[in-house]
Amino acid sequence: MNSFNDAIAQAVAATGAFELEQAKKLITVPTDTEHGNFTLPCFVLARSLHKAPKVIAEELAPKIELPNGICKVEAVAGYLNFFIDRKFLAKSILEAVFSQGLEYGHAESNGKVVCMDYSSPNIGKELAFHHLRSTMIGNSLSRIYKAAGYKVVRINHLGDWGTAFGKLIVMYLREKRPTDQATLDSLTVKELNILYASFSKAAEAEPGLEDEARATFSKLEKGDDFYHQLWLAFRAATLKELMRIYKMMGVDFDYYTGESFYEDKMPAVIQDLEAKGLLERSEERDVVKLDEYKLNPCLIRKSDGSTLYATRDLAAAIYRKKEYNFDKSLYVVDLGQALHFKQVKLVLKKMGYNWHDTLVHIPFGVILNLIDGKWEKGKTRTGKAKLLRDVIEAAQQKILDFINQKNPELENKELIAQQIGISALTFNDLKN
Repeated sequence: MNSFNDAIAQAVAATGAFELEQAKKLITVPTDTEHGNFTLPCFVLARSLHKAPKVIAEELAPKIELPNGICKVEAVAGYLNFFIDRKFLAKSILEAVFSQGLEYGHAESNGKVVCMDYSSPNIGKELAFHHLRSTMIGNSLSRIYKAAGYKVVRINHLGDWGTAFGKLIVMYLREKRPTDQATLDSLTVKELNILYASFSKAAEAEPGLEDEARATFSKLEKGDDFYHQLWLAFRAATLKELMRIYKMMGVDFDYYTGESFYEDKMPAVIQDLEAKGLLERSEERDVVKLDEYKLNPCLIRKSDGSTLYATRDLAAAIYRKKEYNFDKSLYVVDLGQALHFKQVKLVLKKMGYNWHDTLVHIPFGVILNLIDGKWEKGKTRTGKAKLLRDVIEAAQQKILDFINQKNPELENKELIAQQIGISALTFNDLKN
């Protein structure tokens, strides 16, 4: 539409009545299409020409040489109304679609950067159905921002650090599984999922197992080589399956920088908090108090020295600002994390980062599963969650059954059924 605007402005300026830039600024799109597709008011010329705007418009209309794509100009009540040639417009659009493909309609670069943090599953567990929402909302927003002219940095902030890995390591060694590299390289995320569920059951009978897991993670965090080898194997096994599912869903990321990526960046954050007098000791934990905002303290470090989600998200936000100089940083995470993101933003504010408000939490409703007669959030670590791959396969089979009834000779019907099934799942989830 900008090309039409410019062409009309040039045609009007050629009459000598308007300056080119003046005409460009005055041209607008009328709310009523009966008044044309573009309109130019002539009221600003009334004083200099000593004529009524209505007369000026009527005198100018026949003098304008219509540019390509404009089929008519009318003078109505002091306005020049221009009408687009529909055939010309349709032909131009189709030619542009064929030449530009998926880039059609994209705005030119606006020089701005947006970081998109979405999907972000935990390592060592399979993607559950409740991951669908963050993944697809984030993927859609990434495409929209890119089309709007932003440089989009798509980040999968994997949950690849924390006590959960202490649990996995404890259970893996307790079951006396082989630790040679060949065995570790052949691990699957399905096996890790079983380990999670096994730990949960064992911990119910042995409460001390939780303490053992915390101590194990603390050793991992302090650089234990053997535990680090196990952790790398768990991460690699999970990523392999994640990549398979994402490819199936048409979802992409620029970086898989999880929480572990910020491990060596957290000490600087803690030192900065201490230097600014923001870190306080409370119940043997290091916290930043947010009393002035009527919020609970933001937990930074546990009594054993281990870090928490907030520590990692603070380090991630600071790193991303330095690395990408974002104008916006969006976190597509369910509504249950609203307090967490409020706390992180306010801690950044207290640290003196005036860009804290460019961090935006994009919340959505939590997906619940009917488990043992109760609606609750599915937990893969207890084995009580619908796995995304199972749901996708079920949707694919339903579509495939329908295709086999209606068009059994269709080529690539398995792939088509998969794509339609994923689209149906996504549409139905977002609609609800």
